[in-house]
Amino acid sequence: MKSVPRQARLAVAVIAGILVATSVGACGTAPSPGLSNGSVSACYRAIPTARKAIHDSQATLIGVHRIPVDSVESRLPPEAKSQLAGDNDTTVCAVAFHGKFTVGQVDLAPADRSGSYAVVLVSSKRLKLIDSAVLNHLPRSLGGRFV
Repeated sequence: MKSVPRQARLAVAVIAGILVATSVGACGTAPSPGLSNGSVSACYRAIPTARKAIHDSQATLIGVHRIPVDSVESRLPPEAKSQLAGDNDTTVCAVAFHGKFTVGQVDLAPADRSGSYAVVLVSSKRLKLIDSAVLNHLPRSLGGRFV
């Protein structure tokens, strides 16, 4: 089996860590499944940016999750931190898709990753792509935030 480069493992760990860390604060805010808390609706504007990043019109949108920047800032790559600071953005939107994602198909995801899920982070103010990951399993923290 081919080994996964350190940068790819780091990117996947960062995205998964962000989603796991924010799920603790989201527990109990709304019954699952459903998008019943009003704060998530701000992230609907991020969906077109996220969809454009995955380059697969057949992929299914399965979840949207709004994340406060201050809870994830330390885990983001330096360029993402700089972009969010410049935009004075306070939240990022995690948008999850299910499909067959091949190597290099998802913008900003590690180029050698393929899998069944793509999670894309988009700034909520300027709707800019921040980071992405391609995974074989969807992080549990997105499980209760279905569209």
